[in-house]
Amino acid sequence: MITKNILKLLIVIFSVFILSISSLNYSYADNHLSKKEIIKELKKEITDLGGTPVKRKHLLSSLQKWIDELKLQLEKLKKVEALKAELNKELEDLGETVESKENKEIEADEQIIALRKQIEEVKAKKKAAEEKKKKDAKIAVAIEMLKDELAALGEEPIIDTSDIDSDEDIKALKKEIKDIKEKRKAEKAEAEKKEEEEKKAEERKQTRLDAIEKVKKEILFMGETPMSEYEFTTEDEYIAALRKQVEEVKKLKEAEELKINAEIPEWYVSMPASSETIMYARGSAISADLDNSEQRAVENALIKLSTQMQNRISSKTNLVIKEAGVDADLTLKTEMQRISNVVVKDATIRGYKIFKTKMAAIADGKYRTFVVIEFPVSLAYKNFIAEIDNSLSVKAEVNKLKNTDAFKELEQYVAEFTGA
Repeated sequence: MITKNILKLLIVIFSVFILSISSLNYSYADNHLSKKEIIKELKKEITDLGGTPVKRKHLLSSLQKWIDELKLQLEKLKKVEALKAELNKELEDLGETVESKENKEIEADEQIIALRKQIEEVKAKKKAAEEKKKKDAKIAVAIEMLKDELAALGEEPIIDTSDIDSDEDIKALKKEIKDIKEKRKAEKAEAEKKEEEEKKAEERKQTRLDAIEKVKKEILFMGETPMSEYEFTTEDEYIAALRKQVEEVKKLKEAEELKINAEIPEWYVSMPASSETIMYARGSAISADLDNSEQRAVENALIKLSTQMQNRISSKTNLVIKEAGVDADLTLKTEMQRISNVVVKDATIRGYKIFKTKMAAIADGKYRTFVVIEFPVSLAYKNFIAEIDNSLSVKAEVNKLKNTDAFKELEQYVAEFTGA
């Protein structure tokens, strides 16, 4: 039963297949000439574009489906050709020749990839060329600047820049400039050293000349004539001889000066005479210290002044007491003597001044000072009257004292001294 059914099914399928073939052959017979021509044209166009037409998949496949596949292939090839043309134009615009592909069998995608790769390579070359051009331009400017720097240094480049790399040019020029600068620096240092040595030599020479001139002036100042320079072969010998002459002249002058200094001044011998209003005293002293000799000379003069002043005040006091008629009053006389001592002591402390002085070096490195001092006696009279006015012991008899001619004379001297 089953076998019969299978057999029937196979018969039906075969019948349908026969009918389909018959129908297909009939349809193909109606228009196969026009489609064949279309297919032929499509295949030609595809081949002209370097492609290989797709084949009909099987005999049962319709011509229309094949045509559609060929049209699709042609359309794709045209797009590829259009893209290739665009890429070729881009290469031409970049100044490059399109690499020819003899093998027509190369796939379109591979051609496009190759073209794009070539374009990228060209662009990279162009970019590298531009960058190199810019770099070369900068290098050229740098070279010119370095050449100008060499020219400023007064040198010409010793390298030929026509057949060597630009970078090497710069290195060579920089080295040349560095060498020249170092050479100039060394030459400058040497010149400065030489100049300094010449300057020092000139200074030494000038120092010797100044020394000679100074010593000669010193000799002339001391009243002597410097020896002639023509007697010596070198300046150093001449300076040594002049200095020796100076020392010899100094010794002679010092001996003469010591002799002169040892002499007593005329004004010291003939000191001014003292009067009622001014008293003079003199003193001298010898010491190894100059200031000490002066101080001791003044002290000796003050001692003499004190003695003279004591005598003067005592004389005036006794005269006043005698004229007042109180010479029998021992208390009064004792007080008047005390007042006299106070006045004299004050005179030796202040009020005096140096009238004349002379300080001179003598033998054995010692100094001698001569001095004359003066003292206004009226100042002592003023202090004497003031002490009497302030003394309680004299108060009882003060009017008697002041009414004497001797006291009035003292007051007159004081008035003249003070200008009252």
